[in-house]
Amino acid sequence: MFLVQVLPLAVSLLFTQPLGVLANDCQPITWTKDRAAKRSPAGATDTAVAPIASAVMPIVARNESETRITRPPIQPGEINCRFWHKTYEDPNYYTCTEMANLYGITLKDFFFLNPTVLPDCSNLEPNTKYCVIGFIEPLRSTDGFCGPQHNNATCLGTEAQCCNAETWTCGNTEADCADGTCYEGACFGDKEYSTDGTCGWQHGSRMCAGKWGDCCHHNGTCGTGTAFCAKGNCQSGNCDWDAIFNLTTTSAPASSTSSSSTTTTSTTSSSSTTTTTDPRAWPTFTITNCVGGTGPGEKARSLCRMTCDRGFCPPPCTCTAPGTPNPLPDTPPGFHCWAVLSMPAEYDPLCSFICAYYGTGWMPVGYCTAIPYTTTPSDPRAVCVRGEGEGDYKGLCDFSCRYGFCPSDTCSCTLYGGPGTWWETQPDETGTPGVPAPGRDESFAELCNYACNYGYCPAEFCVIP
Repeated sequence: MFLVQVLPLAVSLLFTQPLGVLANDCQPITWTKDRAAKRSPAGATDTAVAPIASAVMPIVARNESETRITRPPIQPGEINCRFWHKTYEDPNYYTCTEMANLYGITLKDFFFLNPTVLPDCSNLEPNTKYCVIGFIEPLRSTDGFCGPQHNNATCLGTEAQCCNAETWTCGNTEADCADGTCYEGACFGDKEYSTDGTCGWQHGSRMCAGKWGDCCHHNGTCGTGTAFCAKGNCQSGNCDWDAIFNLTTTSAPASSTSSSSTTTTSTTSSSSTTTTTDPRAWPTFTITNCVGGTGPGEKARSLCRMTCDRGFCPPPCTCTAPGTPNPLPDTPPGFHCWAVLSMPAEYDPLCSFICAYYGTGWMPVGYCTAIPYTTTPSDPRAVCVRGEGEGDYKGLCDFSCRYGFCPSDTCSCTLYGGPGTWWETQPDETGTPGVPAPGRDESFAELCNYACNYGYCPAEFCVIP
């Protein structure tokens, strides 16, 4: 798989140039000696590319001599250098750093772009050009096909620069380049917007768009509407933080009825339907002619068995015993609860019904929670269940905040709820707390200590002593 990670805006524009151009169009960029001499590196907008090496094709870097030469076309996996810098008469161990600083790249980037240079720069040649701006040449599509289905060929650099994830062909229409459809190319791509309906921290922190909906549920799936966008359900996207699941509620119901045909809970003429933002409000439950049911998987079977017995048998439940259920009481006698975040969105009303009509002691532990999800800790029992961090702290904060450890100096808690929210994915303690990796300061100490002790120890930031 060939990946191109472009740091500079200027270099990214290089990819938008078609492979072939007409005589009166812009010509392919080449860096001649005269042109390079006229550039002002300190003020240039180009910065280096930190490309990712291919595991299947060796990387080849070609130093450019003083005399311009004709080179064979750059092959996929090779470094496509877009700018060179010439050393002076007496290069030394600090010359590598000087060149990196001059072009705003890291020393790691410099060595990547010049793999023949030794780590101490002792083999730098005088009056020799070294690469300071470049990228890994990707496998470009030559037949109009692209993406994982076609050896990860990219559409960048072709006349149709968007890889359509529905057809795996290169295109240039608005639909081809739309978020949620465009897999890669002249778009944000699948790394930013899901093209398969999965999203959130579970799937690379991708967002939702297009046909998948505009909200990412806490279980890592895209969708739209209250079930995905309401408070307690929504992980990212067009979240409605003022809404709760099933906003429509019936105030002061007088009775619940059932008949030989499918019916719903009814109200007297004096009752009214209202919209509420109070998480304690009871939702409306649609009652059908059912006295027994089941669902896919252990969790669904357990919950559906309890709800279908009372006539509440919505998806993912399937009614297996049609019949007239006993009438429900006018007012739910139990308490409020919600499905934990690791459960699919459709389980929210099942938990709400069980806690409402079965009462205290019947809440399925690990499936449902009586502590609402809020952006501020509104319940003394609430802990952080989701958080985020900036830059290098992102991955560590995403992991640690889910399980209640979210240090405020490096992370921001974005959602609070009951302990055990992520019960299915809660890692076991390893007994191996970590420390910051070499080059990382003490601001990583708390996160490394916690995360490594629970099995997440990214080598770039943390090590186990």
